[in-house]
Amino acid sequence: MECDKKYITIQQLEQHNKPGDLWVSINGKVYNVSDWSKYHPGGETPLLNLAGKDVTDAFTAYHPATAWQYLNKFFTGYRLKDYKVSEVSKDYRNLIHEFTKAGMFENKGHTAVFTLTSVAAMFGFVFYGVLCCNSLWVHLCSAMVLGMAWIQSAYIGHDSGHYIVMSGHGWNKLVQLITGNCLTGISIAWWKWTHNAHHIACNSLDCDPDLQHIPVFAVSSWLFNSDIEDGCYGS
Repeated sequence: MECDKKYITIQQLEQHNKPGDLWVSINGKVYNVSDWSKYHPGGETPLLNLAGKDVTDAFTAYHPATAWQYLNKFFTGYRLKDYKVSEVSKDYRNLIHEFTKAGMFENKGHTAVFTLTSVAAMFGFVFYGVLCCNSLWVHLCSAMVLGMAWIQSAYIGHDSGHYIVMSGHGWNKLVQLITGNCLTGISIAWWKWTHNAHHIACNSLDCDPDLQHIPVFAVSSWLFNSDIEDGCYGS
């Protein structure tokens, strides 16, 4: 019965936005993800950034369809009062639907095989040029090809980190380890924990970890006098 349902306001939801007290709304239903934040595959930062808000679009964008079945164990019993979908969200969801119908989110296995083969060929050329030739020009060409191979490896590591290169998660993880950890020296686990938050709050000085490099360098003078955690986590 509709009258038996419990409701909270958006203002009440916004109060649950601190570490240890993280509530989110998805399609108007309110979930408590406080304990889950430690085990969240995408890292704790996205949940800290989005706590106290409706995260329907972010959840849809970053989770497979199978993830919906696990939401019930986090359900608080509350629903968001006067829940409405903005026009921007409606347009976004229509766009996702059209892209899905067009097959734009399907993994292109042959493209991945071609790219990985080209990287292997470039590294093979580099090894041959450095170890088997004494020509200065060959060594210079090898250096150039090595740079191109590293760039391409980084791109593959990026895409496999989003699980869009290979057909299964296991194969994607293998590609991540090879292209990220081994070839480019970047921990794919560390990268995913920050990069997921980057996409959710892209270029936000408050909440985008990819912009927060203090004390090495600052992308804005505003960061010198700002408590980033207060801006992101609502402390």
